[in-house]
Amino acid sequence: MYKLFTKEQATALLPVVDEKLRELQGAVRDIAALRSELQSLPPTSLRAQAAAEELKFVMAAAYATKQELDRMGVFVQDLERGLVDFPSRLGAEVVYLCWEQGEDAITHFHRLNQGVGARRPLPLHAPNQHAPTNGTEPRASA
Repeated sequence: MYKLFTKEQATALLPVVDEKLRELQGAVRDIAALRSELQSLPPTSLRAQAAAEELKFVMAAAYATKQELDRMGVFVQDLERGLVDFPSRLGAEVVYLCWEQGEDAITHFHRLNQGVGARRPLPLHAPNQHAPTNGTEPRASA
């Protein structure tokens, strides 16, 4: 089951989503740097042991941040680009509202059976764009 968002609900989450994406992007950079450092160090050195512990910590923090986004109902499609989807309804159809870091607002969507490459502008007056009253729908395959 997942939550369906109205455009307004998704928009209200953008500052938090942006912050979480930035945390994850930073963690990915830190993980790459720590792995590179570990490869250049003698495995028994104190610095290698400290870097290994730091790597575990950063990976655990990144996992926790990703879990937060999952619990919010946000699907991260491309972390590097900062591209996320919010399940929503457009008329009678369940779709994904798309947002990419750097965009001022949610202005695009794509169908469940299409990838983000099929992003299209939202209609100016989206028909019946709302979340269901119970807030959930069965999970659809992306």
